[in-house]
Amino acid sequence: MSEPMASDPQELMVVSFPDENKAQEVLDVLKRLDHEGAAELRNAAIIRRGADGRISISETRDFDDKQGAIAGALAGGLIGLLRGHALAGAALGAAGGFGVSKVVDLGFPDAYLRDLAQQLQPGSSAIVAVVTFTNVEQAMTTLDQFDGGTIMRQTLPADVAQKLAAAVED
Repeated sequence: MSEPMASDPQELMVVSFPDENKAQEVLDVLKRLDHEGAAELRNAAIIRRGADGRISISETRDFDDKQGAIAGALAGGLIGLLRGHALAGAALGAAGGFGVSKVVDLGFPDAYLRDLAQQLQPGSSAIVAVVTFTNVEQAMTTLDQFDGGTIMRQTLPADVAQKLAAAVED
């Protein structure tokens, strides 16, 4: 199995929930905790497996096709503007940006996320996050509202991992 972001292994957590939307709710709370200074959210992905078995994966730090095309069009347009051909530059940039979005992976390895997705039951979701809890007590008190979770993997410090398990598991 592929490994996630090896540069920061002590701060990875993967928590699944028997609900398709719960992982997104946890991500929203982690973003709020990041804004409040109780956590530092470096990257996250939401994996959903619908009741029909279909899998969807969205990541906070990765380009999708549309974002790649838009970024490429903007960059190409700027370069084209400098050369007097803004429209042609934007069209070439959009095509290039779309291609780059297929090759460049700025976040978790896609194979790792797909492997995790295969482990989910239909009608469930999981959050994969690289996060440092700077105020563990505040973060765990806030995350305590999300019971029913199962920690699939984690590389958090032992005391933080134990508190997280107490907060999200039954």
